[in-house]
Amino acid sequence: MRKQIPAGAEAYFFRGDVGPHVISTAIGKIGVGICAENYYCFAATQFLTESADFVIMPHASPDMTNGGGLPSPPGTHLAGWYVQKLGVPVAMVNKVGPSYKPPPNEIRGAFPGRSAIVDSDGTVLQSMDDKEGVGVATISLDPARKASASSVCTGVGIAELAVGGAQGAASVAAEYDRARKVYESNPFRKARALAISEGRSPKE
Repeated sequence: MRKQIPAGAEAYFFRGDVGPHVISTAIGKIGVGICAENYYCFAATQFLTESADFVIMPHASPDMTNGGGLPSPPGTHLAGWYVQKLGVPVAMVNKVGPSYKPPPNEIRGAFPGRSAIVDSDGTVLQSMDDKEGVGVATISLDPARKASASSVCTGVGIAELAVGGAQGAASVAAEYDRARKVYESNPFRKARALAISEGRSPKE
């Protein structure tokens, strides 16, 4: 499974790859949204059309408001939106701790956590806030609760979940576009990235 759309500056270093985001397991189909993917319509649509039974959302998303950037993802609200639209349990997980790089290219931010597990009926079973740890909950994989809608969103980004509102969505899109152009115009960087993704040494 690969991330479909690099988040902003990630596009300086790798390209996205379209592929499956629902895994069939012995207990049911598990949808996986990788960090920023959860804010795009393609992920929610795939979870719906492939009838995911449970959705997990691993994040490494910092709050950058102290450094003049965007705030963190909405935590329980994000999981709750998916539960409301899909009718399945959702676990949203995010890192906890500092996100810092010293000058000259200083980064001042923090990973706020806010991990949460929300059951298929909308009950918040676990909310970690800004604490490190392991969240455990018993969820209900109830097919009767699954949404019967033909779609859950339209367009590219999910408007209700845009971090920082319309301005934030535009900022992320602009950063992604700049990074993508730099990546595609640098054959050396692109060759190294492709070598790593194919399991070869970047020096080959």
